[in-house]
Amino acid sequence: MHSDEVLAYLENHPDFLQHHADRFGLRAAAAQQDRVVVSLADRQMLELKDRNRQLEARLHQLIRHGEANDQIIHSAHRLSLALQRCLTLQQVADGLASCFQQDFALERMALRLWHPAAEASPLFNARHEVQALARNLSAPYCGPYVNDEVLGWFPATPVLQSFSQIPLTDASGAAFGLLVLASDDAQRFTFDMHTHYLAQMGEIISAALLRVLGQA
Repeated sequence: MHSDEVLAYLENHPDFLQHHADRFGLRAAAAQQDRVVVSLADRQMLELKDRNRQLEARLHQLIRHGEANDQIIHSAHRLSLALQRCLTLQQVADGLASCFQQDFALERMALRLWHPAAEASPLFNARHEVQALARNLSAPYCGPYVNDEVLGWFPATPVLQSFSQIPLTDASGAAFGLLVLASDDAQRFTFDMHTHYLAQMGEIISAALLRVLGQA
């Protein structure tokens, strides 16, 4: 059979290649009425391009997360340096407020302590429910809820939508204070966010507080 005869046969039998696509290494398109046949190599190339687009999007996402983490680490380092320069409890409190406002864009912060050396400070809080709250926090809490006592530490406006409650502990793990960060952005502190950096900052702040309280 000559090539012209083969071509004539295919023209008269347009469904032939679709019915025998596998035999010839071809793959019929999903819409058979279009009478389009895509080779396996082309199909694999399209799938590879789609996979590459997914990987590229994932890579860009990882880069953004890495840049955000770098910024957090840089801000936490600045916080650590600022606390090392503090000599009194009030300087620590003022330094925290300044760092969280300038480096983390958080204007709402509350610090309460029940360490005996802080009894003369306005930061002292001996309420049992607050102490129990801090004891029950094995890690920083992030989410939209705080109890009425904690909420009362902040002005009525703006309306706060999310909070991070960070326990402050000594070397034995016993809580002697509570740091609360608040925002009017509901997405700033969420249930599903990682609290690794918040926990590390809690350790840094605890160490700075214990240092100045030990000198009181």
